[in-house]
Amino acid sequence: MADSSQLVVLAPHALYDYSGRPRRFLDAVPMPSHGRALVGSWFQNDEQLECDYSRKQGGALRRLSAAFRLVWKHYGTLRRARMIYCLNSMHYTVLLLLSRCGLFSTEGKIIRRVAYHDTALQRLVSSLQNASPAFQLDCITSEQFATTAQQLGANRVILRPWKIDTGWFQPPDDVPKTRILLPGNISRDESIVAPLLHGGLSITRIARVDYLQARFADEIANPRFELVVNASHREYLEHLHAAPMVLLPIVPCDNPAGLTAAMEAISAGVPVLANHSMGLTELFSECHYPVPMLHNLDPDAWARACHQIEDQRDSPDFLAALENSRQLLLKRHSILPAGEDWEQIFAEACAADSTVCEAAFGAASSPA
Repeated sequence: MADSSQLVVLAPHALYDYSGRPRRFLDAVPMPSHGRALVGSWFQNDEQLECDYSRKQGGALRRLSAAFRLVWKHYGTLRRARMIYCLNSMHYTVLLLLSRCGLFSTEGKIIRRVAYHDTALQRLVSSLQNASPAFQLDCITSEQFATTAQQLGANRVILRPWKIDTGWFQPPDDVPKTRILLPGNISRDESIVAPLLHGGLSITRIARVDYLQARFADEIANPRFELVVNASHREYLEHLHAAPMVLLPIVPCDNPAGLTAAMEAISAGVPVLANHSMGLTELFSECHYPVPMLHNLDPDAWARACHQIEDQRDSPDFLAALENSRQLLLKRHSILPAGEDWEQIFAEACAADSTVCEAAFGAASSPA
């Protein structure tokens, strides 16, 4: 029997087992009954994914070849689908190339991918100018949406607010506070750590990048400093719960760096101190966040702001304001259960273009 899935998600990889970790927004599983995930490689857990995929995926040509093989293997399913969502730029590129060569019809379809970086969005806008209008983009910040919609047209760009597993990042019970937490892999101002330590603050720098071992070789000897590399999801949650606050000193970059970390901290009820940057400024405004944002990366200003948070940390008014921000976050940025986010994405596409839903919903199908 031919696969009649109306919504197809193309993913380079996915996990069999999601226990012991937070769900990720736009994961390939679970899917709604009329959807199907086409996955290049399946892994048991994050460790296997990191070892066997992330470190071995090779260059652009190898990744493009893998994307082409997945598309070609499931060509019939993709041809019958009404909406195709690409979680990888390579799958989107392959479909775009096939469309331009007349080898893949986009009639009655929507083909989307989410883009996080301004540089990627600019390249995509250029390549999509003369492409089929079926090819569309999702942006996760209003700033990126406004710019991209102006260039490509509002009918081809969708604002897709980012989400996290707020059920995983719950406020803790009474947990003793230890060190300030500075999380994240890239686009952080590492130079701010030393002067903050010198000013008497205690900091845990947590990330998944090994080069920080050399970067903080001097600071590691300081008893007020801790470097944690490649922590598990549960270990990260423990560090977050034990933090009196989270620092997000974001350097200028072309993406909403720190957005996920900020949402996780807000969801967990941990105060966040950040500077104005893409995504974070919008999030703080949307959640009426009670901690003022900083305008620069001056260590003295950050030290003063840290002490101000410490001074009001137990204030009933401050705690109530943090909880109000948390509730606002939960309403807009919580991952929905059982594939309902994909259901919502497909329903929105149907509302915007009735041709997407001209056929009846297909039967349930499991991930390939």
